[in-house]
Amino acid sequence: MIKNFDELLDKVKELPPKRVVIPAAHTMAAVYCATLAKEEGIGDFLLIGDREKIINYISMSEESLVDSFEIIDESDTEKCIELAVDAVLNNKADLILKGASTTGQLMKGVLNKKKGLQTGKILSDVLVIETKDRLTLMTDGGIVLYPGVKEKVAIINNAVPVAHKLGNPCPNVALLCALEVENPKMPPTIEAAKLTRMYKEGKITGCVVEGPLALDVAVSEHAAKIKEINSPVAGNADILIMPYIEAGNIFGKAMTYYAHLRVAHVIVGAKVPILITSRADDALTKLYSVALGIICA
Repeated sequence: MIKNFDELLDKVKELPPKRVVIPAAHTMAAVYCATLAKEEGIGDFLLIGDREKIINYISMSEESLVDSFEIIDESDTEKCIELAVDAVLNNKADLILKGASTTGQLMKGVLNKKKGLQTGKILSDVLVIETKDRLTLMTDGGIVLYPGVKEKVAIINNAVPVAHKLGNPCPNVALLCALEVENPKMPPTIEAAKLTRMYKEGKITGCVVEGPLALDVAVSEHAAKIKEINSPVAGNADILIMPYIEAGNIFGKAMTYYAHLRVAHVIVGAKVPILITSRADDALTKLYSVALGIICA
């Protein structure tokens, strides 16, 4: 099982090469990510954006790589995204990494009903966090606003294959809430209990599902023991399912900005992995996301 991002990078180098397209690639972090990946032997890149700015950023990053990338000159962000989607549809790219666009702009192009990358599935964002002894997955803090039971089943079914790709054949899924009992005034607890019953009835497979669980019980064996919560998931969660988007978004950014943990993102459910790292994320975070996207592609 892959336990950290260094192991993930090593694993990806063993895989057949994949091509990453970056729409609106005229940002230093996106270009630096592409040059880092090129130097590491991780993937090939198609850069779509303001050619002059892209070449300038490549020169600033690693001048010897100026002629190492295919670049499509386009300054309009929406057109960049359209060209990136076309590249995927024409089998010229295997995954998309967000450049200077907003997530909303990119997802509008991805979800275009006439010419997008929809599969009929619910899309969701999976955040991978490097903790002390494992890679822990969290979802969804970026796409699905207020998921009900149906949406949370889809979110689980999107996240579990990511864990499988990382070498975990049967991940423990914790349905996070503020407490471990059902409370009619707290809908996520009711939903968590229903999802747990669905798992026990064989309607959710490939993992072990338990909830409602508070975060401390999900990740701390000591907390689970003190609270007398007996479950294979308690204290040993591999996937954290958030009750709603604000909780996931705040949790993910807290892991990045307060805990300073290494993270990576991937959106699953579309025809190819979509990488929506924040425009504020550094090049290494984007590099880890590229590696995650390649192993999921």
